[in-house]
Amino acid sequence: MVLRRIVAWSRLNGGMLACVDNAGIHNEIAAADLRGAVVQAGTIQHVTLTGHGPRPAGLAAVVPRQLPGTVRDFTGRADHVATLDTVLPTDTTPEAADAPGAVVITAIDGTGGIGKTTLAVWWAHRVQHQFPDGTLHVNLRGYGPGDPATPDDALDGFLRALGVSAEAIPVSVDTKAAMFRSLLAGRRVLLVLDNANHPEQIRPLLPGSPGCVVVVTSRDSLTGLVITDGAQRITLDLLSETEAHDLVTGILGPARAGAEPAAVAELVRLCARLPLALRIAATRIAASPQVTVAEVVTDLADDRARLDALSRGVDERTAVRAVFDYSYQRLTADQARLFRRLGLHPGPEISVHAAGAVADLDPHQARQGLLELADAHMITAVGRRRFRFHDLLRAYAAERAHQHHDAAERDGALDGLLCWYAHTAATCDTLLFPANHRFSYQLRPPAHPLPMTDDASASTWLETERDNLLAALRHAASHDRFHHTFVLAEATRFLSAWGGRQEERLEVCSVAVDAATRSGDRHAQARFHDLRGSALYFLHRWDEAVSETQLAFALAQELGDRFRYASSLNNLARIHLAQDDATTAIPLFEQALPVAKGADSGHIEAAVAHNLCIAHTRLGDYQRALEYGEHSLALRRQCGNRPGEAEVLHQLARAVRELGEYPRAIDLCQNAVTVGRSTPAWPIDTVAEPLETLAQCLHHTGRTTDAIAHWQEAAAVFDHYGEPQRAEQIRDHLRTLSEAPRRTGPAGPATSHSP
Repeated sequence: MVLRRIVAWSRLNGGMLACVDNAGIHNEIAAADLRGAVVQAGTIQHVTLTGHGPRPAGLAAVVPRQLPGTVRDFTGRADHVATLDTVLPTDTTPEAADAPGAVVITAIDGTGGIGKTTLAVWWAHRVQHQFPDGTLHVNLRGYGPGDPATPDDALDGFLRALGVSAEAIPVSVDTKAAMFRSLLAGRRVLLVLDNANHPEQIRPLLPGSPGCVVVVTSRDSLTGLVITDGAQRITLDLLSETEAHDLVTGILGPARAGAEPAAVAELVRLCARLPLALRIAATRIAASPQVTVAEVVTDLADDRARLDALSRGVDERTAVRAVFDYSYQRLTADQARLFRRLGLHPGPEISVHAAGAVADLDPHQARQGLLELADAHMITAVGRRRFRFHDLLRAYAAERAHQHHDAAERDGALDGLLCWYAHTAATCDTLLFPANHRFSYQLRPPAHPLPMTDDASASTWLETERDNLLAALRHAASHDRFHHTFVLAEATRFLSAWGGRQEERLEVCSVAVDAATRSGDRHAQARFHDLRGSALYFLHRWDEAVSETQLAFALAQELGDRFRYASSLNNLARIHLAQDDATTAIPLFEQALPVAKGADSGHIEAAVAHNLCIAHTRLGDYQRALEYGEHSLALRRQCGNRPGEAEVLHQLARAVRELGEYPRAIDLCQNAVTVGRSTPAWPIDTVAEPLETLAQCLHHTGRTTDAIAHWQEAAAVFDHYGEPQRAEQIRDHLRTLSEAPRRTGPAGPATSHSP
């Protein structure tokens, strides 16, 4: 194997050859390991070094096995182990080691305590028999007690392990690295470079020719090593639920773990599935037979106390807070400030704009900072512009925020964040529900508002940020930020509008009612009692819905609030209507209608007229129903309420169908579906139900194939938006239909609205 062309040589003694190569690099290599050196006219033309020839004097015939001990209860990481296995050499002959190719490097990265070293060392023990020339290991101390190891220190250790005497080790890092590469050439050695902090700490330690395999672990993503050295990256995430449970069970033993399954599951959750935290907690239980899993879970339940409980003891390497400290201390001042501010965020995920709002940065600065924190594994990227902490790192970031920022600074950061969420949510809510009545609370606009121009972007943002909005609402309410609470509570009406989220909407309204009561704001109390009554209505909790709505009605009377008066009367009436009591409902609707006129943009008047259309249809008074329906339709179009327009078009279709006007009913249903598909709101009412009625009308007129297609589409919408029983009713009907002889002509008028 030709190493390089030498242009001059200076000395050959003491078993070492010193030379300067054509790159001007001074190298020292063991002379006794040189084969076929060709010297002409004072110039060495080429040398061949082989690891399989006689060893030089001063080099002991040793095969280093430097790996530290491995854990006995290693579990999980099957996919990562399989990936590591792919780097193993398949051809182990000496000739293969001399074949051209690149050095195989695998970089395992991940946050502190994630198990990088455990995986690397366990895997290296498992495969080191495939590396007959040795296994080298060094802790580079990139993150941990003491100063980071230098490449100079690491090379000294490696050269001594390979049998080079202390006096024969060169002085400079470059010459040490050259000697190291020379000694590894043609050999099969496994190198584990643990706990690195930067590619430059690693590069001098890399072999120069194939045959060796290098595994690097780091909390840094080591992007430079991937780009310039062809390293394969393996990023470790938290353990899965199953892996975490298996780890705890392996430490506790099946009997103790099986005796408290619920407590073990909670332990896994509180430790955030972080291997180090799980080991600390489980080992504490295993070491004390009198300590139960439930008792340790109680110790871990409080966010602030949790880090204390997982950081007891004198060994800094096994204390969660200390492990995080090592990573935090390597951050720049700007990165550390952003990290602390992110710890104040109450939600599970953080967008670029939200990070900018809490840290007072523009979006570009925020994104750059987030990417840098992700590279350092202090936060995890979960999407192109979204990031997430695991719970222990979140608690650590919040702890750092309380240590470094006074109450006024923390309050200012939270105010900026809550204003951004409330402002953006209100903007989206207005786009999607332009006709709805709203509070007039004014919030300080954010410095960098998120552009929001259409229904699609508004609905996508609200759905993406749902958990964050709920967390922001709870945080605002618990800290008596009432304006933020009320605006956020109003702006979550999409939870009702998209199906399957009625319990969440009820929680929102309950939080808002409590905040309104504590604030003494009577108008807010009337508002949110009414909205809570509406949420209970959607959950079919009729008695509670009546009680809440009556509270809103009494407050509206006391305050002289025309809109709330009309709204609460309308809601009381529709509770009766939903229970098939149209006779009681109609007088209440008729009482609300004149009050509703001019109470707002026309939204509440249109809602009352729509409900009167439904009630008169139920009683068989179809002409009166059509009058109210047409009135509601005009108002809904006037105020731009597209979901309401689709609903009233469908209700008109039901009325004319009962009059036997099937072509007109089909036309109205088709219009309703078209309008309903143009808005994401209320898909059950605006798309699924009109499709179901359309299918009934088409089947009645003999268009069975078209009817089946529309029934199937309706069933899919019911399924998707949380009404599986309705979907199954349709499919039962279709099965019955397929078993009956096909009807080819029109039948008599339908008597039921169900298939």
